[in-house]
Amino acid sequence: MDKNREQEELSSGAEKVEKISRKGSDVFEDAAAGSELQGGAANGGARHRGDPSTERERLQKIKVERENMRAEKRLEAAKLKAEKKENREQAKLHAQEERRIRAEERRARREQIANETKEQREKRIAREKAAKERALLEERESERLAALEKRRQKEAERQARHDRREEKKQNRHKRAPGFGGWLAAVISLGVAVLALGAIVTVGYFDLTEAKAGLYNGYQSSLYELSELVENMDTNLSKARVATGNYEMQKILTDVLVESELAESCLESFPVEAHRTENLTAFINRVGDYSRKLLNQLAMGGEITAEEEAVIQYMYETTDKIKYELAEIIAGGKERSIDDVLKEGGIADRMDNLENNIIETPKMIYDGPFADSGESAECKALKDFPEMSEQEILEKAKEIFADYGVKEIRAAGKSERKGLVSYGVEVHTETGERYFAQFTAQGGKLLLLDSYKECKDRNFNADACIGIAEKFLTGLGYEGLAPVWVSEAGVQCDINFAYMQNGVVCYNDLVKVKVCEERGAVTGLEARSYLMNHTERELPAPAIAQSKIERAAASRMELVGVRLALIPVEGQETLAYEINGTHAGSEYYAYLDAKTGRMVELFTVVDSSAGRALM
Repeated sequence: MDKNREQEELSSGAEKVEKISRKGSDVFEDAAAGSELQGGAANGGARHRGDPSTERERLQKIKVERENMRAEKRLEAAKLKAEKKENREQAKLHAQEERRIRAEERRARREQIANETKEQREKRIAREKAAKERALLEERESERLAALEKRRQKEAERQARHDRREEKKQNRHKRAPGFGGWLAAVISLGVAVLALGAIVTVGYFDLTEAKAGLYNGYQSSLYELSELVENMDTNLSKARVATGNYEMQKILTDVLVESELAESCLESFPVEAHRTENLTAFINRVGDYSRKLLNQLAMGGEITAEEEAVIQYMYETTDKIKYELAEIIAGGKERSIDDVLKEGGIADRMDNLENNIIETPKMIYDGPFADSGESAECKALKDFPEMSEQEILEKAKEIFADYGVKEIRAAGKSERKGLVSYGVEVHTETGERYFAQFTAQGGKLLLLDSYKECKDRNFNADACIGIAEKFLTGLGYEGLAPVWVSEAGVQCDINFAYMQNGVVCYNDLVKVKVCEERGAVTGLEARSYLMNHTERELPAPAIAQSKIERAAASRMELVGVRLALIPVEGQETLAYEINGTHAGSEYYAYLDAKTGRMVELFTVVDSSAGRALM
C-alpha cells in the first residue's frame, strides 16, 4: 500500500515538473519546484495535492522578491558609487581652489617684492629673519621644556617605584638596631647621585637639541636655497631665448623674486659672512640686474646684445652653483651633525663654492661708470707719434726715477682692440717688482701693477689722493679730478675723471691704486681715458639745477649735485649726478638734464674689497 502511494506521488510530481517546464519556467523555478516536491514527498504528499496555480503563484512571488532584493542592492551600489564620485569631485575642486589661492598668494608676493624699494626690501628681510629666529627659539624652548617635563615624570615614577620596594622590604623584615639610619643614608646618597645624573643628562640633551635645531635650520635653508637656485637657473635659461616684451618681463620678475628669497636663505647659514660673500654678491646682482632690465622693458626698451651676454653669464654661473649645492646636500646626508657643523664641514664646502665656482660678479662697479664703454678709435693719441721700444724704456726710467730702480727691461709688444703697447718690467733696490705697459703711439702709461703686498697704514686717503694727483701730472694726464675713493685694508683706490667746464666726463676715466704703507702709486689703468678723451661740445641743460636739487632734497639728504656726461645705451648723455643718503644708505642717481628722467641709479655697498656701487 505504501509502495503504491509512493509511486503515485512521484508520478504526480513528475507530471507537475513537466508542466512547469513546458510553461517556460526558469532554472530557479525548476530547482524550487524540485525542492518542494521532495519536501512534499517527505511529508506524505499533502502539499502537492493542492491547486497547481497556487504553486505557480508562490514561486513567482519568490522570484519577484528576489529580483526586488537584487534591484535594491544595485540601487544602493549606484548611490554609493555616485557619492564616491561626488566626494572625489569635491576633493578635486577643493584642491584646485587651494592651488589657486596659493598661486594668488605667490603672485601677490612677487608683485610686492618686484615693486618694493631697497629700504623696504631690507626691512622685510630683517622682519622675516627675526620672525624665523623667534619661531626657531620658541620651538627649541618648547621642545626643551617638554623633554624636561618628560624626564621629571620618569624620575618621579622611578622614585615612586623605589619607595614602594623599600616599603615592602621594611614590612617583610624587622630591622636591627641602627640599620634604619644606615638605610636612610644610603637612600639619601642614591637620591643625590640620581639628581646629579639628571642634571648632567639635562645639560647633555640641551646641547644635543641645540645642535639638532641648528642643523635642522641649516638643512631647511640649504634645501630652500637649492630649490630657488634651480628655479633661477631654469628662468635664466628661458631668458636666453625668450622673445617678446611680455614674456621676458614675466621671466625676469620670477628671477627677481627668487633672488630676493635666496638672499634671505643665505642669511641663516651657520657659517661666517665672508664665506658666502661672493655668492651673496652674485645673487644680489642677479636681482638688481633683473630689476634694471624690467624697468627698461617697461619703458618700451629692448634687450641689447651686451645685456644678452650678461644674461648668458648669469645663467652659466647659476648652473654651476646649482650642481655644487646638490653636491653639498648629498655630502651632508652621509655625515653626523657634528661633522656637518664643525670646520671642514659646510664651511669648507662653501669656500669651494666661493673660490672655485663663482667668478667676480659682472656689472658691479668700483665707482660710477668704472666700466664705461670705449670708442672704436684711440681719440687721445691720434696726434702723437710712434715710439720705439728703446724710447719707451728711457721714458720708463724717468717715470720711476723716485722708485729706487735697480733694473728695467723690456717685456714684449702686444695689441688689444687696436691699441698697441710695450711691456716693461721694473725691479727696485728694496725688492719690489712692477709691470707696466706704455702705448706705442705717444708713450703714455696704459697699465701699472705691483707685486709687493702693503702691510701697514702710514698714509690716509687724503694723502693718497695728493700722491696720485702728482703722479698723474708727471704722466701728462691733466684736467683730472677724483670722483671716487675706496679704501680696502691698506690700499687706497681712486678714480679720476676728466673735467670740462665743470662737467664730469665719466668716459675719460683713469683708475689709480696707492699703497698706504709706502705712499707710492702701485697700480694704474688708463685705457678708458686714452680711448675716449677729447674736447667735446657740451649741450646746455634744459632743466635748472636748483629745480633738481629741490626735488632730490625731498627724497634724501643731499651730499652734492653736479653735471656729468655719462654713457647711456652707448651714447654720451648730459645728466645731473645726485649724491645723497637715505635711511643709512648712500645713493648716486643720474637724471637726464634734458628730460628729467632717471637714467641710472646706484647704491653704495661696503665689502671686504672696499666701497662699491651696485
